[in-house]
Amino acid sequence: MNLPTAAAASWTFRRWLIRLRWPGLAGVVLLVCAAGVAGFSIQSTRHRLHALGQEAAAMASRLGGRGTAAAPTSGRTQLSNFYAFFPLTVNLPELLGRIHRSARQHGLLLEKGEYRLARELDFRLARYQVTLPVRGDYADVRGFVDDVLEAVPASALDELTMKREGVEQPDLEARVRFTLFLATE
Repeated sequence: MNLPTAAAASWTFRRWLIRLRWPGLAGVVLLVCAAGVAGFSIQSTRHRLHALGQEAAAMASRLGGRGTAAAPTSGRTQLSNFYAFFPLTVNLPELLGRIHRSARQHGLLLEKGEYRLARELDFRLARYQVTLPVRGDYADVRGFVDDVLEAVPASALDELTMKREGVEQPDLEARVRFTLFLATE
């Protein structure tokens, strides 16, 4: 740049700075910072992607070509995999033990309950309904339900009814009904 052009550029730059004032300058600084952060995160993501690609290539070479492409599964295989998810009916005492253990952990007393097994013809799953009246505070009842659904993945919450005698009462009465799905074969 020659001297008059540099002086004109300097004058133009100072004029824009005066026009921007402090909010405009803050905006420009934020834009520059955002561009720097974006550039840094993109670069670190590229490095991570490259490292993962190398790790995948190393694992593929260790497998010797096995496992690189999933074998197509037939409908029969998918159905047998589906039924393999469900616990067998012989495992029912263990599943009920998990439910009772979870109730004890949350300070709930299970004095009585209703248990009913339902099987249908031409259906490979049995339904075991467990209805339990419990008494405790809301957090304990909710924690109990969450724990049962996590500990017994083949269970479903069918009913949750809560009743409190009065506003001043900390405990509530709840009726919880789970259905456990069990493989019959």
